[in-house]
Amino acid sequence: MDRRTFVGLSAATLLCAPTLVRAQRRRHVTIIGAGSAGLMAAYHLTQAGVDVLVLEAAADWGGRIKRLTGFSDVPLDLGAEWIHDDPGVLGRILGKGDTDLGVKTINYQPQTYQFWDQGRLRNFDALRHTYREVKFYDTTWYGFFESFVLPSVGSKIRYNAQITRIETQGTEVSIRLNNGVSVTTDQVIVTVPLSVLQKGHISFSQDLRPRNLSDIQDITFGGGFKAFLKFKERFYPDMLYDGPRSGFLEDTWSEKLYFDAAFRKPTQDNILGLFTVSEDPLRRTTLGDQALLADILTELTGIFGPVVTRSFQHGVVQNWSQSPHIMGAYSMTNDSARDIPDILAPVAGKLFFAGEALGQADRSTVHGAAFSARSAADQILMP
Repeated sequence: MDRRTFVGLSAATLLCAPTLVRAQRRRHVTIIGAGSAGLMAAYHLTQAGVDVLVLEAAADWGGRIKRLTGFSDVPLDLGAEWIHDDPGVLGRILGKGDTDLGVKTINYQPQTYQFWDQGRLRNFDALRHTYREVKFYDTTWYGFFESFVLPSVGSKIRYNAQITRIETQGTEVSIRLNNGVSVTTDQVIVTVPLSVLQKGHISFSQDLRPRNLSDIQDITFGGGFKAFLKFKERFYPDMLYDGPRSGFLEDTWSEKLYFDAAFRKPTQDNILGLFTVSEDPLRRTTLGDQALLADILTELTGIFGPVVTRSFQHGVVQNWSQSPHIMGAYSMTNDSARDIPDILAPVAGKLFFAGEALGQADRSTVHGAAFSARSAADQILMP
């Protein structure tokens, strides 16, 4: 069976068949994970004519990019939301430079701010002059990938394919799945969240184990969740910060922000978002979704009063800390003496890594993950 036939197999065949071995010598790259890094690695390698297979542990692609539809008349980002760069980055991650892709974005510059500190609600709108970002207007990160990346790589993804071990097999690499199936390939790009590697969910044979892999335990992979709440009326500012004003501009990975999720988007819905991440354990991430939602409403009622329960319609929670293949938010503080690219350096020209943790100056962002994927693909394509 040649690789083209193999890549065309259905997910069911892949996950139920005995060990698969190529009959015809042909260059092939297997990518572990179908999040932003995995999809972009597949995209760039496919564009270069490389035979690609993407193995995704979950039942859907996207990883930490996830879309909420039906909640409002605009789609919402349950995962990554802010673009964290100028709109031209969308073209750059596709390798097209600052091309106008026709994707509408908004200048996200909240105008009204409130701070909840020591039981008092304070206004401080002067921050409208200092903070600005970019967001999607009528789509999401998930929608962006769905439109520009998935058409060329969607058929190459195999779902419910959880990897347990990567090892050499002669001159090739063998990838073992949790159901006993093995896949052979020439090279591998691992794009799973840092948490998966920290917990040892994927093991490596000695000759493919990164030399400094133990240092990965010194990197904080923070916890976090998002929530969206829909109300009949708006009683909240563009942004509500839990804590003193000084905390808003502190250089810290931990954040807790309530924000108007409909700000400058094409909707009249009143949608309040809550974004929470932390380097330290979060009590709320231990709660079930309904208990977490109830806890948020209790907090909001303490801040704004009975208008909260009077106008509340419904809410949705995405607890990333309890997502089985994510187990947290993103990479944060690195207390290792080594940089992350040194810890997850390529091994033997066979094993490569990519993901938001390897985004370097753009770490912990979607485009950082995408750029790291492009770097891994370029290394594979080197003559």
